[in-house]
Amino acid sequence: MTNASAFALAVLLAAAAWTAVLNAADPPRPRPLDAGQRAALTRLLNAVDAAQARDPQHQAPPDDVGWGHDVLKSRNHVAYVPFRMMLGDRANTLKVAAMYVRAVSRRDGFRASEEHSTIRDWLTRGGGDRPPPRQETVFVGPGELPVGGPAMSSGRQSVRAPAEAAALLALQQRELERQRAAEQAQKKQETQERDPYLFPFEAYYFFDLKSPAVERALSVPPGDYDVFVALIDRARARTAEPTIIRRTITVPDFWNDRLGLSSLILVSEVNTLKAPLPLERQIERPYALGRAEVVPVRTAAFTPHDVLSVVFQMFNFGAPDADLAVDYAFYQHAEGARQLFNRTPTQELTDADLPPMSPWETQAFVSQAVPLTPFPPGAYELEVNVRDRLTRATAKQSVRFSVE
Repeated sequence: MTNASAFALAVLLAAAAWTAVLNAADPPRPRPLDAGQRAALTRLLNAVDAAQARDPQHQAPPDDVGWGHDVLKSRNHVAYVPFRMMLGDRANTLKVAAMYVRAVSRRDGFRASEEHSTIRDWLTRGGGDRPPPRQETVFVGPGELPVGGPAMSSGRQSVRAPAEAAALLALQQRELERQRAAEQAQKKQETQERDPYLFPFEAYYFFDLKSPAVERALSVPPGDYDVFVALIDRARARTAEPTIIRRTITVPDFWNDRLGLSSLILVSEVNTLKAPLPLERQIERPYALGRAEVVPVRTAAFTPHDVLSVVFQMFNFGAPDADLAVDYAFYQHAEGARQLFNRTPTQELTDADLPPMSPWETQAFVSQAVPLTPFPPGAYELEVNVRDRLTRATAKQSVRFSVE
């Protein structure tokens, strides 16, 4: 990525309409299954049941399947976890794909055994014309998005300068009473619907595979989870062996008064959409949030000609009179040692750079882009530190990458 690309990324981030709160919405109800879809889904359920019953030590994921996921704070004590898989050569045998995703709770280091599947229950009862509703997707609601970003109007050089590529994206302030009413209604609904004996998350999908990259999202409360993803070609559902991927993910408790950061998302670009995607398309493109779509890098390996661009979410900072300092430090890993390589100028963010926010809930997206020309080949780690001078709180997050 060139310096011009880095500048374009900063402009796109400033113009993109992200919201810092991802709102749960009623997802579309799946269509009734035909015989082939039912057979494929049953095969995937059985395969995941068998994988879940095996010792985790004997569940190494396929070597040719790449995985990446990010954890973002959402509303109502539920995190939004978009994930992506690179199927490699396996994509050649999955042209008409069936996919099943399941999250299983882990408690005290052990996988829960008492949780069961609502989808299995539905299939056992004969299915019928109304499959269980999807529970996985957390959508960005149209109309909740700020138009433009604070970097568009900021007079602060550290925010506007393309060399530092600092752009902050944040939500518009909502009326407090409406927010409280919505939260109370949602909590009441979750209390009625949440069943500790059901998997925290499960969903199935039928789609034509047009790329070796597959993206979806799940939503779960704080905790540790084993996530199982099973795929099979529907045309060969009775004879082919399903591909099973297992990953363990951790969702921190973001819902408190402590300053916090989401995952650091390394991105190749951020695209501005003309309008939020329809719900069915949103499911297939979970990194499209409202009118902005983040494109994560497919690999964290770069060349010296690239620009490293990062986007992340920060929350629970003091407001009004916000006074934040964001530092980006780069460490090099060599011969078992971690040494400071360089750092960027501090990003200073105040009320002049941030749109109005509620003192009860503050969330914002931040970006930075750094040319990798000075970086010799090797393994590196980007560490982001945020200092809130108003509350005297600090938070940090890191991500590894390499220059080849």
